[in-house]
Amino acid sequence: MNTSIPRSASLLLATVLMVSMAFSCKTGKPLAEDESLNPRPDWMTNRPVSGAYFIGIGSASKTMQPLDFDDVARKNALNDLAQGIRVRVQGNTFLNSLEVNKAFSEEFISNISTTTDEEITDFEVAGQWENKSEFWVYYRLNKAQYYAAKQAKKDQAMRAANDFYQKGHAAEQSADIPSAFDLYLHGLLALRDYWNEVNEFATDTGVVFLENEIYASLQRMATGLRMGGGSPSLVLSVENNYVQSWQGQVLYEGKPARGVTVTSRFPSRRFRKPAQFLSDTNGRFSVSVSDVDPAITGKTLRLNIDMESLIPADLDRKIASALLGNLRTETREIPITLMLPAFYVQSSEKNFGQPAAGAVLQNAVREGLSEKSYRLASSAAECDFVVLIESNTTQGGTSQGFFVTLLEYNITVKRRVGGEVVFQKSETGVKGLQLNYDAASAEAYKKTRETLKNEVIDAMLAAIL
Repeated sequence: MNTSIPRSASLLLATVLMVSMAFSCKTGKPLAEDESLNPRPDWMTNRPVSGAYFIGIGSASKTMQPLDFDDVARKNALNDLAQGIRVRVQGNTFLNSLEVNKAFSEEFISNISTTTDEEITDFEVAGQWENKSEFWVYYRLNKAQYYAAKQAKKDQAMRAANDFYQKGHAAEQSADIPSAFDLYLHGLLALRDYWNEVNEFATDTGVVFLENEIYASLQRMATGLRMGGGSPSLVLSVENNYVQSWQGQVLYEGKPARGVTVTSRFPSRRFRKPAQFLSDTNGRFSVSVSDVDPAITGKTLRLNIDMESLIPADLDRKIASALLGNLRTETREIPITLMLPAFYVQSSEKNFGQPAAGAVLQNAVREGLSEKSYRLASSAAECDFVVLIESNTTQGGTSQGFFVTLLEYNITVKRRVGGEVVFQKSETGVKGLQLNYDAASAEAYKKTRETLKNEVIDAMLAAIL
């Protein structure tokens, strides 16, 4: 009888033995399944309670995590340790005083907690136990040492924040808004890891909550900025070619404030993003207003001071923007009056070289302008613009029993004063098809009438306003 083991079975048995040896050798000692020989330590069944130490206990299954069970157990122990020291939001804190949305507040606290977890050091291994199926580890961290190290780090952050605060206050006094804003924000963000703690700082005038003092300075600066100068209203008319500038000045406590961004909006016929203007060394800025939509009622130029543009590039923009969301800045609204021009329309319309019986195109332009609320003058002497229309039709032959007529026209718009041509449009070959030439000519004029009302008038007005 052959009792030899097949080669494939031998390889499988060798593999199993090697894996078992690897588990045994990972901790450098043989593992006993009999818990009388390898008893579970008391800290596994009765969690230690200590006033001197933070405790963290973690475990892992060698079956579920055969390759990294020890790393998993140690990570679990560290997370358990962190739960005991994780900073919780206290009552009288800067974060609680902020009017930020709940989602941001929760995300910020979570990030602070994660940072706390990552910074846990100087813990010691107080115990370790394993058998063939489990791995356990017991960490502890000296509370006195932890709090001393944390306080030292916090004290350093407080000193740095106060230095930013003092320099920011000096810049504010000289109306150097960009520098003051930069320094205040850096001071505030220097304390971000402690916003959910009560932070008192001793100054020459007494104990203050430093981050609240810095934030109050930002609020004071935002509300103190003013937009002075400029006309109380804007009038767009033929005289200024429907373009007008608003000249303003950014002031802080009566002093010119340079480097401040002003955002402008006004109703335009075309989509445009809000424009931004930077105040110069004298605090001055200029906004050009044109292409205003005449169909909008209550037209205004809206001006805002934009604080977000002052956020330093090296700071977390999401957090800084959330802080600035509660700052109130001045908004100004400048009324815009659009003086619509008056038009005098005249035409020379012909059929086959002879004067036409009616004024189809002239009436089309007059009706189109009137429907858009533009003024129509009774004479050229009373208008702002003169509209001249010339048209004629020619015979285009016949096609399958129908008569073809071709129309050509030219429309010219001139300023009454000076005679400058501001718009011109020509077209040839507008086809009319009917049972006789006269009817075909009328059909061509009908088509051109619709083109003038639906397309050409809009293009003409866009060239003027």
